[in-house]
Amino acid sequence: MKSWILIISYLWKDTCSRWLEQPGSPLARWFVTTLMVGVATVILISLHLLERSVRERLERFGVNTLLVRETLTANDPEFLAFGQRAERLTGLAELGATLRLRQLFVRAQTEWQDEMPVLSYGSVPPGMLAGMFSPITPLLCLSGKLPENVLVEVKVQRRTGIAMVRRPGEQLRSISDANLLLVPQGWLAEEESLGHIDTLIFQRRPEAPGMQQIIEAAQAVFAVDRRTAQFQSAEGMLREWERLKERQQQSRALLAAVMGLSLALVFGSIAVLEFRQNLFVTALLRSFGLPAGWLWLRQWIESATLANLAAVSAIGVLWHFHSAIFLSLGFPVTVVRFDGPNPYWSSEIGMILLFVNAGALLSSLPVAIGLRRAVGRTLS
Repeated sequence: MKSWILIISYLWKDTCSRWLEQPGSPLARWFVTTLMVGVATVILISLHLLERSVRERLERFGVNTLLVRETLTANDPEFLAFGQRAERLTGLAELGATLRLRQLFVRAQTEWQDEMPVLSYGSVPPGMLAGMFSPITPLLCLSGKLPENVLVEVKVQRRTGIAMVRRPGEQLRSISDANLLLVPQGWLAEEESLGHIDTLIFQRRPEAPGMQQIIEAAQAVFAVDRRTAQFQSAEGMLREWERLKERQQQSRALLAAVMGLSLALVFGSIAVLEFRQNLFVTALLRSFGLPAGWLWLRQWIESATLANLAAVSAIGVLWHFHSAIFLSLGFPVTVVRFDGPNPYWSSEIGMILLFVNAGALLSSLPVAIGLRRAVGRTLS
């Protein structure tokens, strides 16, 4: 036991003295590891935030929401300035809740000069808007920013009115992220005579057929009547979500593997140079009875220590400046902040640390091969 303590003490002092005499070697390994781990962490965290951004868009739009828009101008044979024309997609009412609105070709302004789209509803308030209307005014301002349940003055062209502010809810948030103004049909008669965008919001029930099947059936109905409409749902974003998840899994494994191999090459090259420089001293120690395994173990622990210290410091710095870094890269605040699991304690970071240690282990293999050389050949 005493001999082991003496060996460890000697090897530790020899390593420290070598670092003091040649500081470029540990600093180079520390700097390379810090740079590579920092870049890899930024890329993996960016993929994680991009995935969160897609998930946020899905939640904002609604996975079971379908938006159908059809533009009708004054010259369209199906155009009706007032009243409701025949609805092609009446069958959707059996599969979920529906809401029909008309988006007019004008914009409204509030007292704070905020512009917002204007939509008109039928004489009977639709079911999706139940409980939102006030007996004070038929105008409804849907906003996520303005104070709720207050009255605001709105202006559309030359007409002004008072609207009640309500929260939009998931169904109407799919129309626009901005504020919306809902007015009864006929309130803007002149503007309605110019045409509108017939807007249908469909909220699918869980037991109904899949959204893609519903969209294909609705598209077929419009194709038979030779009409064109715009269909908007979360199906495209769901496919994007799945592609992002697959791409992230492939990228993080490839990135971590390349980083580990690069570290192994850098650390291995430096280790070989140091081993050749100290070849005579190493052989002399072995001739005194020091096992070759101790020398290899010293090289491996040295590389692993430098690599882990550099990796942890790089990850720690990025964690500390997380908001400033990723906000500057263009990610929204809602995505950058930690509302869920901390990405710096994720499996991606664990994989980086795993390959860092694997690279440190691989870098010590050339030293193990060099230690197999007979001591007599070196000292002769």
